[in-house]
Parts: sequence; C-alpha cells; structure tokens
Amino acid sequence: MKKGDGALISIMIVDDHPMVREGLAAMLASEEGFAISALADDGFVGVACAKESKPDIVLCDIRMARMDGFETLGRLKEMYPDIKVLMLAGMPLRAEEQRARDEGAAGYLPKNVDHDSLTAAIRAIAAGTDRFVCEEFEPAPSTLTPRELDVLRLAAQGRQREEIAGSLGIGPESVKTHLKGIMTKLGCPNATSAVSRAYELGILRA
Repeated sequence: MKKGDGALISIMIVDDHPMVREGLAAMLASEEGFAISALADDGFVGVACAKESKPDIVLCDIRMARMDGFETLGRLKEMYPDIKVLMLAGMPLRAEEQRARDEGAAGYLPKNVDHDSLTAAIRAIAAGTDRFVCEEFEPAPSTLTPRELDVLRLAAQGRQREEIAGSLGIGPESVKTHLKGIMTKLGCPNATSAVSRAYELGILRA
C-alpha cells in the first residue's frame, strides 16, 4: 500500500488510555498530509473500526486489557493482509520488538518517541518501505515478578505495608523486600514514584 504524492495518509489509533489516544490524534491531525480515520479504545473496537475507516496505518498500543496489541495485529493482518501496523510500547522490550517483526508489524517504537521520529516513521511506512521501522531505545526495567506485581497493585491502591502483608498472607518485612526490588527495577527512590512510573510504563492500568 503505497501513498502517492499529495495523498493523505489515513491513520487509526488504538490505545486504551484516553489521554494517550487523544494526544496522539491531536498531534498527528495537525501534521500536513495526515488524517485521523478512527480512534479505538481497545483491540476489539479497532478491528471493527478498520472495516469502515480503512486506514493506511494503524498505531497500536501493545498492553491493552481486553485484547492486547499482538492479538489485534494478528486479526488485522488476517482480515487485511496489506494493512500496516506500527506497534507502540510504553515499556519497550527487545523480545517484543522481535515478535513484532516476526508477526508482520511495520515497526515497533517506544511511546515516548519524539514527534519528528514518529511522523518520519509513519511517512516511511506509508511510502511502502519494506524496512521494519524501529530505533534504539533504553531497554525496560527487569520484569517484575508476580509477587512484586501483587505488592505494586496494592501499593497503588494506597495500602500500607501491614495491609499489603495481610492481604497477601506474607510478613511486613517480605513486603519491604518486594518494594525495594520494585524500586530498584523501576529506578525509583520510593514506593510512590514507583507506582507513578509503573503507570507511565503501562505495567499498571488506571
């Protein structure tokens, strides 16, 4: 699917965070040659919208609650083999980048990619390049363990150490150890900033 000179590049954005979705739409709609054809708040809606909006390029979040980005990618490619999907990751991982390549995405970029790099990527994909679009990024923190995720979710609810311990059936000192591990992996000085960072990276969802 190659766009000729002067033709608008139609873009669908699939992301379950309203602020991210609307922010990307506003930014790209102001760019010359771009048109936003649809916004979808999850993969199910995105797959349905593609039938009507027929976008040239789909910007797709990876971590979504009902249908993640890779399942969305698979369904879109099954229905529309020529569709171009650019995967966006709040917490970029090398393994995900490789999976995106293997499963037919047009590219994989961190969500914090700068404006010029994102628009250049979209234009390159629309021009019909076969090159997988990506860029060097700082790898995400080490993956949190299931227990660390449990502790983090409860901390995000404002629970104190003793409450977290009681909910999980572990000792307060174990909670302290898990919180230290979380803060180290996320590069944060305290639990509050770790929770904020987790939301930013997509580890936690609002």
